[in-house]
Amino acid sequence: MKIYFLKIVLRGVSPMIWRRIRIPGNTSLAQLHHIIQIVNNWDDEYLHQFHIYGKDYGISYIGGIVFSDNARQVFLDDFYFDSGDKFIYEYNFFNHWIVDIRIENIKELSLQSSAFCIKGNGMPGASKYDEVEPTLNLLKAIVNADEKTTFSDIQPLVDALNAVRFNRRLINNQLKTEII
Repeated sequence: MKIYFLKIVLRGVSPMIWRRIRIPGNTSLAQLHHIIQIVNNWDDEYLHQFHIYGKDYGISYIGGIVFSDNARQVFLDDFYFDSGDKFIYEYNFFNHWIVDIRIENIKELSLQSSAFCIKGNGMPGASKYDEVEPTLNLLKAIVNADEKTTFSDIQPLVDALNAVRFNRRLINNQLKTEII
């Protein structure tokens, strides 16, 4: 089975927001869309499309764009990519977010593999300054915790921090449980 190592970069954002992911060749474009949503902490509220080798692909929605191919039946292996090949993913046509996707490497593995985020940096819509207040709030809650403090008391503060800070462990847990 082929395993693809992809680097996805949100275009036009500084400092750069990027993810390096590993996915199997039998990943459909619909699944890749869902993977990109998870690794960027997006909530799949907007239309999207892939542009690969001059053709547009995506999941068709009522009132949205219609695609000639079913994204659930088009797989990465169908494109015969080579290392260095590139394509784009466009999400949220109001904000016009373009994600550049580059095939960094392709390996043959005999073991079944699943989607996995190897590394990344930044969160879309957040800066390093956005991490300060949620980090301080979490630290204050931990310092001021007593025997009555429960995890559910602190969980909203952890969630607020994860919304603005790249958290590979959280992303990989979501990929494990949400990608079918």
